Amino acid sequence: MSGALAGLTVVDLTRFVAGSYATSVLAALGADVVKVEPPDGDPYRRQGTEWVNGESVLFMSLNAGKRSVALDFRTPPGREVLERLVARADFFVENARPGSLARHGLDWDSLHERHPALVVGSISGYGDVGPDAEKGGFDLILQAESGLMSVTGSPEAGPVKVGAPLLDVGAGLACALGLLAAHVERLSTGRGRLVSTSLLEFALSGLGTIAAGYLVSGEVPGLLGTHSPNFAPYGGFHTADGWIVMAGAGTEELWRRACEALGASALLGDERFSDNARRVAHRDELTAALEALLVLEPSKHWLGVLGEAGVPAAEVRGLDEVLASGQVAALGSLERLAHARAGESVVVAPPLRIDRAPLGYGSAAPVLGADTAAVLGELGLSEEEIARLVGDGTAVTT
Repeated sequence: MSGALAGLTVVDLTRFVAGSYATSVLAALGADVVKVEPPDGDPYRRQGTEWVNGESVLFMSLNAGKRSVALDFRTPPGREVLERLVARADFFVENARPGSLARHGLDWDSLHERHPALVVGSISGYGDVGPDAEKGGFDLILQAESGLMSVTGSPEAGPVKVGAPLLDVGAGLACALGLLAAHVERLSTGRGRLVSTSLLEFALSGLGTIAAGYLVSGEVPGLLGTHSPNFAPYGGFHTADGWIVMAGAGTEELWRRACEALGASALLGDERFSDNARRVAHRDELTAALEALLVLEPSKHWLGVLGEAGVPAAEVRGLDEVLASGQVAALGSLERLAHARAGESVVVAPPLRIDRAPLGYGSAAPVLGADTAAVLGELGLSEEEIARLVGDGTAVTT
């Protein structure tokens, strides 16, 4: 495979979303990602609500561009095979609960002692240090415990989870970034590094501006709905036929243009709204005043007048509209791949373009054990040795 990471090998012991997403980015960049799965496969092969010819769409969405080796490394023969694979690898990535891989000799200290040039990536829920390090973590749980849900939602609806698993994806991207930085350093030092991140740390980074305000003011932010704690008007507003979002508060000039476009020039002379700080303090009154006008016309009308005035605004679109849009097509954000069992598999490409071209995975997610024989053969195992591992259940081939 071509790409910036062509010629580099990743041993992928990840499961679920965060780790799988991190290694999928490396695959899109050209690395040979060998996903080592237990004989019954990554749990996501059996999860989800959409299936094509018995294949989980959830699993396929996270594992394109990889090779699959089905191997029980808990057994002595399986552990020996995995060790041979790690010995020739450049990266080792896992998202197991901190400390759980130590009994297999796959923790950082053990790996670094045996393979000092290996770069190791580790993703967890809460981080690998501290009183919560050993707790498991899922996106929903960390959205709650990180404070993200405390500012997402409304007093009427209560705390609301972000619809997509953004903490999983974000932690995966952070891990991939750290792995690439460690690789660049290794080119000059010859030494590997441990790159660790967590869903909690990514959540905190996303909450950085809100946290900074709290650390100065001491005021705990509450549920913000679609609005911002720092700017107003900046959020979602009812129209005659739906919702629009409007960012009419980046500057005082933007605020003036928004008022004039909406026919709300009278608000410019209202002392409650005379600057951004006062507008934030009187957000509820401001929202009510603006919506009293916005509900008189449909969304399309308001988007037109706000666009002409140079005020950022948008309609809240459904995913069907987004994926069918000309912009998504122009970006090449959807990749159509041929899957061995599912036929065509459509996946969302990584959020990177190099020389104006989107990154592509090149191949669909692998069937369980599709590459077991090939990879073990590359490690020097004979056909007889591979057959023996398959026969005793240590390995699975397809």
